[in-house]
Amino acid sequence: MQIKSVVVGPAEHSMAQLALDLGLDYARSDWEHRDPKTASDWEHAVPADQLWWDQYVVQTESLAEARTLLPLFRSEGRAQRFVLVIRGLFPAADLPVWTPRSLQVKAGTSALTVPGLGFAVVVEGGKWVNVHAAALAALGCCSPAAPRPVLGGLRVGISDPSDGAWLAGDSLGSFMTEQLLQPEPDDIYSVDVLIGPAVLAQRLSEQIAAQPRRVTPPVWTPSATVLPPVDTAVVSPMGFLPYPDKPARALEPRELGQGGDLSETGLAALRPHDYVEVDGSRFGGLDRQLARRLSQLAVAGVPMLTRALPSPVRSMLGDRLVDCIEAFDAGDAPVVRESKSIDLRRTALDLYSPRAVWNTLLGRLGKPLLPVPSVSVVLATRRPEKLASALEQLACQSWEAVEVVVVLHGFDPDLPEVRRAVEAYPGQLQVRSVPADMIFGDVLNAGVSAAGGDLICKMDDDDWYGPHHLRDLVHAKDFSGAILVGAQVEFVYLESLDITTRRPPLGEQYSDHVAGGTMMLGRDELRQLGGWRPVHRAVDRCLLQAVQAAGGLIYRSHGQNYVMQRHSGADSHGGHTWNPEDSIFLQSVAEQWDGFQPPPQIGPVSDRPAGARLDALRSHFARVPVPVPSQSARSIQSHIQKAQE
Repeated sequence: MQIKSVVVGPAEHSMAQLALDLGLDYARSDWEHRDPKTASDWEHAVPADQLWWDQYVVQTESLAEARTLLPLFRSEGRAQRFVLVIRGLFPAADLPVWTPRSLQVKAGTSALTVPGLGFAVVVEGGKWVNVHAAALAALGCCSPAAPRPVLGGLRVGISDPSDGAWLAGDSLGSFMTEQLLQPEPDDIYSVDVLIGPAVLAQRLSEQIAAQPRRVTPPVWTPSATVLPPVDTAVVSPMGFLPYPDKPARALEPRELGQGGDLSETGLAALRPHDYVEVDGSRFGGLDRQLARRLSQLAVAGVPMLTRALPSPVRSMLGDRLVDCIEAFDAGDAPVVRESKSIDLRRTALDLYSPRAVWNTLLGRLGKPLLPVPSVSVVLATRRPEKLASALEQLACQSWEAVEVVVVLHGFDPDLPEVRRAVEAYPGQLQVRSVPADMIFGDVLNAGVSAAGGDLICKMDDDDWYGPHHLRDLVHAKDFSGAILVGAQVEFVYLESLDITTRRPPLGEQYSDHVAGGTMMLGRDELRQLGGWRPVHRAVDRCLLQAVQAAGGLIYRSHGQNYVMQRHSGADSHGGHTWNPEDSIFLQSVAEQWDGFQPPPQIGPVSDRPAGARLDALRSHFARVPVPVPSQSARSIQSHIQKAQE
């Protein structure tokens, strides 16, 4: 019997033309079409291990859509060749936030851009490849981070292909065919939770009655008023532009489509606009689609100007998120617009990230919740007088699962100022003391060896951090798939000149550098990289190089949670390990303020530093300089002028 070939995707596209465009031999086998939304197309008379295909071609309109198809491939057997086509997608042009690593080709695969068609990945593994494994490999070539179990290992099954959004691209999700819903008496269910209609729960209860020893998963039926999670691998804060160069544009009802889902190319098209205008009165009968789209725009941090949001939409989104959406004002200065975007995306990630949505659902089902990562902050200090203020900032952090490991570098923990600071800290705290001559890298490693958190975050004793610093980095670590995350050195307070400068913000993106005082990575990942190098200086740079050498990603989050403070002390600029001249921080300045002016995400502080600037210089440094290009010199300048007016 001749082995067939398969095309998955819209029926309106000619299979013969598709094969021709891809250079495949259409006449080599018979072809059958699969509709991703039709459950019966995915039912087979034989088990998956008996399914063999010649060529298996999947065509989608976006990476987001391709990820929703993953669960359908769990029972599709093997093929001699797997091809993923994303129509109209040309990565180098459409997704500028990608890094060159995103186009690296994994073993057994080849990636190509097909003129007039889009981006294609071909996976061949010798004689046969597992269809699901091939799809994972192909998707890994289409984005910087490969698909992974975003639900923390929870195995979720869907009984209808249209429910794929609830899996948010999780690599362990499964479409439950009739064979999988009725396993052999001595077999087990492949999922922990089933999404499906109420009649499915009745069917499973009947199975239990017939086979009392069988353990069946609970069935959850989505309500029309509950929104699915946002697939943060394709819709996230990545790519936000602090200085957009296009005016506001309106969201049109026709853009919502059938489900209201936002693709990565649709999001990229919105980024250059300063606002998206949403007039709720124009979306009659599209309440759920509009709510879904707004939840995705919120996760991406897209600034919105809204009016007349329908009550059902407001109810589905919740008061917290609606308040953030409605906080924007067209007259906001760039730094304020960005700060409101940060509030918006943080709140949306708290509510609509895959882990957040599923923890809510698991709570309703009475199942154990997905674990929340704990953070160990390693705080190494040579200055006992700085410890109290550093611990005060850590005590204000909004991420609750935090422990602090203080490493006293060369002084006694019984010093009065140290004891007062430690006793005043309300959270979990460890104190380690190391000799003054210990190499700085080993000082940090001493703190890591005492840490018990899932994530390690390095923080400095003399810089300024916003209350959501750790929360935002945990979110960034989750949605980016990066080994190491941190922030840009964007805001700097120069004590000797008593000015605050802002370097041109680059937005959220993959990078090769983040500020050393903001680095966060997994404890096990850090140990696999060998920890911090045993050197006196450049420990941060060495770690960044190690991540890159290991093929890992580095992600740079926004810069508003962090202000670097440069002291005016004659001894190594007040004890800084990294010791450039102050003039470094006056180069390529986008904005500048007189005195200590933290960004909105840090807000007012009670213990403001006292600058040492000469009065003769005060009027000179109070002015705002002409910014140097980051995205566009003209756009930055126009926004600064608006802020001054």
